[in-house]
Order: sequence, then structure tokens, then C-alpha cells
Amino acid sequence: MILQLLVLILIVPTAYSQPREIYIEGHDQLRYTVETIKAKPGETLKITLKTVSAMDKSQMSHNWVLLKQGTDPMNFVTKGLQHPKSEYIDPALTDKIIAKTDMLGDGETDSVTFKVPDKKGEYQYVCTFRAHFQAGMKGKLIVE
Repeated sequence: MILQLLVLILIVPTAYSQPREIYIEGHDQLRYTVETIKAKPGETLKITLKTVSAMDKSQMSHNWVLLKQGTDPMNFVTKGLQHPKSEYIDPALTDKIIAKTDMLGDGETDSVTFKVPDKKGEYQYVCTFRAHFQAGMKGKLIVE
């Protein structure tokens, strides 16, 4: 009986803790296909981003970067412009990131799994490639 209970304790939580997957595409129109995500505090999400583009990776790439609450997204992406080798993310601002994917060219896919913050409210996500945020490539995670 104790062994069966121990097995249940070890197995059941993993069966119920599978992340909820959200599939997002980034296109040449500089928009994410999902611009609002609603989640519960502490929920586990898996964001899968795919870039679909007719352009070369050097000219059109996308990533997905979820920022901590209170981070100014315009300031974040503007400071990142000076850092193309770190996917347009200022190394001094990496502490402002909750989760991110790699920078992706056409046909490439990347996923990131993370725990949703416990604090309710809105969290901004952005593409850090040159001028994509300014053109409208952004969204929000709403924790409720």
C-alpha cells in the first residue's frame, strides 16, 4: 500500500504538469499570429515560435522575448539595437527577461518552456530584430 501511494505521488504530478503549448508564427508582415495570451499564475507554458518568411535570415528574423512586468519594451529593444551578435538583446538587460526563443529565419522553429509569474497583470512580449517591435511585432501575456 505504501509503495503504491509513493508511486502515485511520483507519477501523478508529472501527468498533470504538462505545459500548455502555444504555437506562434512570425511573418513578413511583422506581426505575431498570437498577440494575447491568457494564463493562470504559476501555470507552465511552452511557447513554440516558427518564422515564415520569403526573405533571407539576415533581413527577416524573429524571436519571442517575454519581459518582466514593468520593463519598458521600447527602451529594451532600442538598447538591443547595438547588440546584433546577442540577437539584439543588450547583455546588461538580460535580467529583464522571463523567457525567450532564439532568433529564427524562414522555416526555423524554437520552443521555450517557463512558469508563468505568480504576480497577476500584463507582461509584454516583443521581437527584438531591428525595428520589428516599432512596426508592431509585440503582444502581451495576461496573468489572471
